[in-house]
Amino acid sequence: MSKLFFVTDIHGSNVCYRKFLNALPIYGADVAVLMGDLTGKVLVPLVEKGNDTWECTLMGQHRDVTTKDELADIKKIIENAGYYWVHQTREEFEDTRSDPAKIDALFKSLVFTRVQEWLDLADERLEGKPFQMYMCPGNDDWFVIDDMIDNAKLVHPCDKRVVQIDNHEMVTSSASNPTPWDTPREMSEEDLETHYRGLVSQIKNQETAIYNFHVPPHGYSLDLCPKLDENLTMAAEEKIHAGSIGAKKVIEEYQPLLGTFGHIHESRGAQKAGRTLLINPGSEYSEGILKGVIIILDKKKVKDYVFTSG
Repeated sequence: MSKLFFVTDIHGSNVCYRKFLNALPIYGADVAVLMGDLTGKVLVPLVEKGNDTWECTLMGQHRDVTTKDELADIKKIIENAGYYWVHQTREEFEDTRSDPAKIDALFKSLVFTRVQEWLDLADERLEGKPFQMYMCPGNDDWFVIDDMIDNAKLVHPCDKRVVQIDNHEMVTSSASNPTPWDTPREMSEEDLETHYRGLVSQIKNQETAIYNFHVPPHGYSLDLCPKLDENLTMAAEEKIHAGSIGAKKVIEEYQPLLGTFGHIHESRGAQKAGRTLLINPGSEYSEGILKGVIIILDKKKVKDYVFTSG
């Protein structure tokens, strides 16, 4: 019997990542899986005004920062929300703002620095401990993140491969079907189904297998999200299914023991697809809340599962 702790879509949130690591001994996890998306989406310049004062725009509000204590607090808020901060003079800010290539390079350098800090911290915390940790990017994450995970000492990569979790083979995919945001790991539904079939064909025993796909299967309760209009604005009270048809097909055909998913933050829950238990723990990373699920795996069944939040 083994205890799996599964978390997804923390999008750069420092507080959620640290909660994840802290939870492993508390929950007595044997195996922990941190599924993409791993990286955040927002850069917040802290622009110097002189005399140890700064200004920034955070969550749509202009803020004047007049003390170093305030500055430390603002940095913590930025990091915990999954954003990235940088100190800049007014001249540096204006120069960067006028050049999209400079913005892109600066943003990526901050993203990669945080991911490396996370991997280093995990390697430090996992040393000599009895549990294993797997990490996988998601559709929002650049492919260089895979190389960073591959180079970690004690954090194990799992994307596009089969790993053994006690008596269970877990196959993982970071890819997604098309989204409105044209993210790095998107595929057409046809290509995604081919990709999934290639992965699950490596499984020796489907009855005890775990499909760890970033995107949930289409048409279930785990893939419901707000409908967007042509301006990418959420429609009031109207939801659509945004999961993968390819994932639906392979799950319904092969009937693995368990499916773990993320991607759709709003659709926390569990549902059966035939004999397969499907679970999406959801995400509230921007609030600094770590959503997860503890799954108790017996040799041939899921004995129990408990959603976590904190």
